[in-house]
Amino acid sequence: MLNAEAVAMLPRECDIVTLARGQRLIVRLLSLLAISMAAMSIGAAPAAAQSATGEARSIVVRPLSLVKTDDLDFGYITPGATAGTVVINANTDARTITGGVQPLGGAPLAARYVTYGGPRQYLIVSRGPLPVLNRVGGGASMNVLALTLNGPAIRYLPNEGLIDLRVGGTLEVGANQAEGSYVGQYTITVTYF
Repeated sequence: MLNAEAVAMLPRECDIVTLARGQRLIVRLLSLLAISMAAMSIGAAPAAAQSATGEARSIVVRPLSLVKTDDLDFGYITPGATAGTVVINANTDARTITGGVQPLGGAPLAARYVTYGGPRQYLIVSRGPLPVLNRVGGGASMNVLALTLNGPAIRYLPNEGLIDLRVGGTLEVGANQAEGSYVGQYTITVTYF
């Protein structure tokens, strides 16, 4: 409310009732402004911030080159009282288990290579000796009994282009195989003519 001194200072045309309504309007506007500012400050401060990193990649393939994009991975397994095998299909990445071996997950998949050639070129895909997977830290090993391809060993490129070359395999797992991580290497060669 206005005191007598404030009323005396008002211009004569101003009605005291109008001024009271105006004051109420100003108070409401100031209240809305205060609520808006509080909401903006609450909305501006995140409750929790998270960040993550990603990987961006590209593969550059020159003519008559061979580039590996994925390794042959038999996945996680557990051995049994009897020997068995783990087979990775070169076409589908499907894993088949035999004998006492049990699958435990992981990311089983065939190895992947990209090669570029053509036009009107033949290529022959060959491999070196079958690998032996040795236990990291020593003390055990497993043999790869076969490496398979997702197509014939001799291929023809009528036109210039990429070839998606995949390599699957068969891993021999012993009865009560020692636990641990096993790794080994093999060689794939592509000859163009």
